[in-house]
Amino acid sequence: MHRFGSVLLCLLVGLTAAVVPLGPSGEPPAPAGAAATDYPSVTIMGPARLSADQIAAYYASLHKSPKIPVSMKQLAQYYLDEGAAENVRGDLAFAQSALETGWFEFAGSMVNPGDYNYAGIGACDTCNSGTGFPSPQLGIRAQVQWLRNYADPTSRVANLHRPSMWTVAKYDNFFLKGKSPLWNTMGNGYWATSTTYAEKVLNIYQRMLTFHGLGFSDVRPSNPTLSGGRSVALNPSGGYYVLDADGAVLAFDGAPDYGSPHWGWDAARDLAVMPDGKGYIVLDAWGGLHRFGSARSGAIAGLKTPYWRGWSIARSLAVTPSGQGLVVLDGWGGLHARGDAPRPTGSPYWAGWDIARSVTVAPGGGYYVLDGWGGVHESGGAPSLGPGPYWPRWDIARDLVVTAGGWAVLDGFGGVHARGGLTGPGNIGWMPSDYWRSIATAGGRWVAVRKDGYLFTR
Repeated sequence: MHRFGSVLLCLLVGLTAAVVPLGPSGEPPAPAGAAATDYPSVTIMGPARLSADQIAAYYASLHKSPKIPVSMKQLAQYYLDEGAAENVRGDLAFAQSALETGWFEFAGSMVNPGDYNYAGIGACDTCNSGTGFPSPQLGIRAQVQWLRNYADPTSRVANLHRPSMWTVAKYDNFFLKGKSPLWNTMGNGYWATSTTYAEKVLNIYQRMLTFHGLGFSDVRPSNPTLSGGRSVALNPSGGYYVLDADGAVLAFDGAPDYGSPHWGWDAARDLAVMPDGKGYIVLDAWGGLHRFGSARSGAIAGLKTPYWRGWSIARSLAVTPSGQGLVVLDGWGGLHARGDAPRPTGSPYWAGWDIARSVTVAPGGGYYVLDGWGGVHESGGAPSLGPGPYWPRWDIARDLVVTAGGWAVLDGFGGVHARGGLTGPGNIGWMPSDYWRSIATAGGRWVAVRKDGYLFTR
């Protein structure tokens, strides 16, 4: 364990909305700039943003003398490979190790370079040493698998890609399993006792990203009480986006970042990507539309929809294939179409009952509306999709996706109910309560997000 943190894994492995004033535009104002010590909300699970070459190039710029038996590029590749195997962010695991080992120079560390222990596993405040591993890759494998155990409540030895002997013994019964899905909540008893552990790891990661011109624009100042996923959307040119509860739009897998609103409260409701892949629109809880990139120009830039000041009733947003129209769904089922979006006809309206959950534009025109019980309703001439899942008197349906090849409903427990020839993604991570919020698919790619920010990608 390096002097910067106090690791608890000796115990874990050894035992083996407030009312917000409106801005001049009538929409929630952006918050004040974050303090320098505020760091973004980043999930432990998910894809890396940096390649092995990029990690090695950043490390070379520091002019350190790492005490490792392989090249820095090879070490970085171990993090990415082991991370990809367990859907853990390997580049952030590298940043954690940089903190734990003093940039792999091991000055003041409780472990020796020959232990190949780059995460302080087995070290603690009252210990004199940590666990030793046969090779760097096996040490990194154990680190990554324990990170997954903190983040993923469904983690089990049986679903590890390559179970390690250093994780098997206490893995399934880990008492902190799934308790820390965000890097922001690490420390304070999660992995380390240090109250600034997460901040230091994320600071290192921020510098790694900035070195390569990526910045930190896909994350936002942390607030664990607000953190969580609201919506996911695929970019037609590649990559995907996650909308966080406070408005932050997180860009992944090369999706271009066009900015995002930032509120200090649970204000965000949905995200719709422009058909050209060069912009998107964020829908807030009161019906406000926040445009970025190509959504700021053309016909769609001037479209106005109802705004329910102080009333959290907006639920879902969809953009037409031309990029010149949009439709907003309110909680009572009202469809508010603008631009070249067709006039809504035939869809139900539940006055006084907040039960509408999602709207999508039908491939051939018109709309589909999902209610909380799982009912799918056609509007504007969209053809019937046929029978699907339905849970009478149980508000558990959360999102709907419709493609030319079929459709699927996501329930809050993580069930993906595919119909009409669409092949579902399989087990995305069952939860024992209402956690899952949004799902998207295109070209065989599936992305889903939970309310705690956990991501599923396949």
